[in-house]
Amino acid sequence: MSNEVITEFRDSGENFVKLAKSASSEKLHKSQTSEEWSPANIIHHMADAEAHFYIRYLRVLTENIPTTEFFDEDVYPELLHYEKRAVNASIALIESIRASSVSLFNNFKDEDWQRKGITSDGNEFVLIALIKKARSHINDHANQLSAALQAN
Repeated sequence: MSNEVITEFRDSGENFVKLAKSASSEKLHKSQTSEEWSPANIIHHMADAEAHFYIRYLRVLTENIPTTEFFDEDVYPELLHYEKRAVNASIALIESIRASSVSLFNNFKDEDWQRKGITSDGNEFVLIALIKKARSHINDHANQLSAALQAN
């Protein structure tokens, strides 16, 4: 099972990065409405989310049932100046974190997949579930990115 999870995780990241790299510069900062994220915002969000996921993996692997915090994705675009950030740097961050994650996962012992953490709202989880959540998260945003690029 672990090889399948690693492959799906790797492929989901590669698919997102390929889609992000295909975005033309004229479409990156356009959105259909003020409520929708632009393609650039989606890419920056994924870079930030991947960084958070990676920290969670490290904490679960090195601490005894750590509490992992969620982040407020709604404040990030303004407070982290998404409109001024370099899209290529965010894409590179996603690629790098995904490669580092896959390298980490390839060295797991069987028991590492079942290490536990607790969410900030008190729900216990196992590491493999967190990894699957990261895979689903990037797939969801790949679909969002694809739709945003087609709409512009």
